[in-house]
Amino acid sequence: MKKSLLTVVLAATLMLTPLSAQKAFVEYVEGNASIQNTSGSLRPVDFGSTVTYGETVLTGQDGTVEMVLDNGSRIRVSGNSVFSYTSTGAGTDSRPVLATTAGSVSYKLNRAAGRSPIIRTNSMVAGVRGTEFTIFAGRDGSVLLAVADGIVDVESEGVQVTLLKNEAVEVAPGEAPGAKYEYLGRELDFSDWNKQKNDAFLTDPVGTLKAVERRLAVYAAELKKLEAPYADATDSWKKATAQYKILLEEGDKEKIKQFQQELLFPAQDARAVLILNIRYWALNYLSMRRYVVSNLYMEMKSRNPVTRTSVADEFFALHAELLRRYETVIVPELNENDY
Repeated sequence: MKKSLLTVVLAATLMLTPLSAQKAFVEYVEGNASIQNTSGSLRPVDFGSTVTYGETVLTGQDGTVEMVLDNGSRIRVSGNSVFSYTSTGAGTDSRPVLATTAGSVSYKLNRAAGRSPIIRTNSMVAGVRGTEFTIFAGRDGSVLLAVADGIVDVESEGVQVTLLKNEAVEVAPGEAPGAKYEYLGRELDFSDWNKQKNDAFLTDPVGTLKAVERRLAVYAAELKKLEAPYADATDSWKKATAQYKILLEEGDKEKIKQFQQELLFPAQDARAVLILNIRYWALNYLSMRRYVVSNLYMEMKSRNPVTRTSVADEFFALHAELLRRYETVIVPELNENDY
């Protein structure tokens, strides 16, 4: 979304977002960890730091960050991980989104007033009900979700799997969830699991990238659905703004107030909601390109520095096409500070 459009609706957006859900508070930190804000700037994590909507927590190999939400829910970001705190929708439709992009993040979520958070990764979304669980997000975009307590509904590619206590499931990018299994008594080792996924990628790099391509296509399709509603909302907002300027010149305070409540503010709010949703899907695409597609590219590049096989050529050709689509479809919906 163009930066100028966001500036216009900033006031309306702030009014639409529930203040009680805007912050996570850091209660514990060790090792190397940073918070990246919406402008792309990094600041070190410290005790008492706050993470607000649109910000990302990044940890180094020795880093750990533990946060608490207003309702007492807890989030633990382990080493070499990326966690984002964002939202989708606005006003009564607003829902917090807790996203694990890379590494390992553990959640202990309490029931909250209003709508429950969306749990998102590069490969799936999940709904939770008073739940304790851990998400492992692999370098190839695959996800392993393990439930310690409560219930989690995992959805990908239109297929939903419900996990209960001591159950886990794997989800590959662009695929439906696999068969769930019990892990009671089995220690889940993220490093070994991630290595297995990387080895599988090297066995079929083109197939892995095509699976990622399918997931990116979902994000692009969601953006496409919003084009017409956004154009209509922008047209309505422009017309309301033009009428509002005329009323301001006339100076009738009662008419101005009535117009604000009945037409101007609703038009602003409707457009603001669409802008937030457009950014939500665009940033999901950006996240997968940055933390999955780039990782796969660097892995292949390091193994094919000079001489390339036919498989490597096919991989790099598809990678170039994905970047072209990103520049054409996604970049116009981002702010300069996003990338």
